[in-house]
Amino acid sequence: MKKTVSSRLKRRDETSWQLAVSRMIALAICLSIFNIQYSIGQASSPYSRFGLGYVSSPVFSANKAMGGLAAPYASGININYANPASYASLTRTTIEIGMNAEGSKIRTGDSTYTGTSANINHFALAFVPNIKHNNFAVSIGLLPYSYANYTFIQDFNDSALGPFRQVYSGKGSLYQAYIGGAYKVKGFSVGANLGFLFGKLDYQKTITFSDTLFAYSTRNITSMNVKSFVYSLGVQYQHLIYHNSNDPDSRTDIFVTTGLYGSGGMKMQAKVSNYWDRFTVDPTFGVLTVDTLQANFNQKQSINLPFNLGAGVMFGNERFWMIGTDFKFMNWANYSSPLNNGGLGNSWRLSFGAQITPKFDEVDKKKYLSRVQYRAGAYYGKSEIKYNDKQLNEVGGTIGFGFPFKNVAHLNLTGDFGSRGSSEKTAINETYYRFTFGFVLNDIWFIKRKFD
Repeated sequence: MKKTVSSRLKRRDETSWQLAVSRMIALAICLSIFNIQYSIGQASSPYSRFGLGYVSSPVFSANKAMGGLAAPYASGININYANPASYASLTRTTIEIGMNAEGSKIRTGDSTYTGTSANINHFALAFVPNIKHNNFAVSIGLLPYSYANYTFIQDFNDSALGPFRQVYSGKGSLYQAYIGGAYKVKGFSVGANLGFLFGKLDYQKTITFSDTLFAYSTRNITSMNVKSFVYSLGVQYQHLIYHNSNDPDSRTDIFVTTGLYGSGGMKMQAKVSNYWDRFTVDPTFGVLTVDTLQANFNQKQSINLPFNLGAGVMFGNERFWMIGTDFKFMNWANYSSPLNNGGLGNSWRLSFGAQITPKFDEVDKKKYLSRVQYRAGAYYGKSEIKYNDKQLNEVGGTIGFGFPFKNVAHLNLTGDFGSRGSSEKTAINETYYRFTFGFVLNDIWFIKRKFD
């Protein structure tokens, strides 16, 4: 009997060791995949030429389907990076990797442009060291901050120089790696993220002449390398406002959760390179530089990053239903950079979202759809981008589903459909769709199992 028990313990230890190794390999693969983020491409956006480019949403797949709710969203199985205080509500160690597929249609006057892209969007890992007390968690991850991807072409005809073309283009991405933590005491949670923002943005302006006998073509190339620390803080408070003592089903409990998060405006460090040159285009050898008019490389500069603030409230219970609202504000009016691509306004967004799970604990496999989490939301706000000194409108709606797999993993599918633009006919109006696929793995990694 002792030998049999010993053999079982040995097999259990071997299985645990093999499982731990497989998890580490899976984690390494996920990190390797993330290193090729955006390798497939990014949707072109003419508005990505302003500020630090098109700023990516910091919310992940689950709350993105609820209109982008962030401040009051607290989940036991999904990571909410936007408000770090939410980490303390996690009940299990969690890994999430998110992927995006998006497209846009850009209209200006009588012209229309469409584009699509696909990319790996984020990777995050949250540890819950003490499942029993469930009041502390740590998260690490990597996600995009912004990107630039645009090309403008304008043709002119000068009486002296003849026809010429101006081309404006930009490309590049900024990312942020972070580590965060949160602690909860009697329903009150406080958390913080410390991040490292890095990446490169390249901008180019070219003037070309079809007849180079009278003038050389000219180009200006500017590159900005960003490497700087950033931070964010968050608080949440959850309180039970309804409990039916005659009903043993805890899903009928109703909680109210309030949340607040933000980060202060700060100066980021960057190195900027800028040079002007004149060139000709040879049919055989391509672009040939004639001379360099100006060149400055790796000049240390500062960027005033805007402060942001978010607040919201949510009612319900994640095991049954939740509904809430969220408001976000970013102080882009005080943004400045050595590229002088500012002229922005303060942006804001008001979001609404809801989620319902018909029967969270359903065990009948034939009733699988009753365990699916159904989500929907909407948002409206003002973009930081201005046209004719008026800020652009942003409006959209979201829908999503959370498909569970054996209580240890689930797949979040989210659709976001919206538009950004102005009622003026000469403005550039953009409609877009984004599909987010978030694979979430939940497990109890730090509990020593006593039985098979």
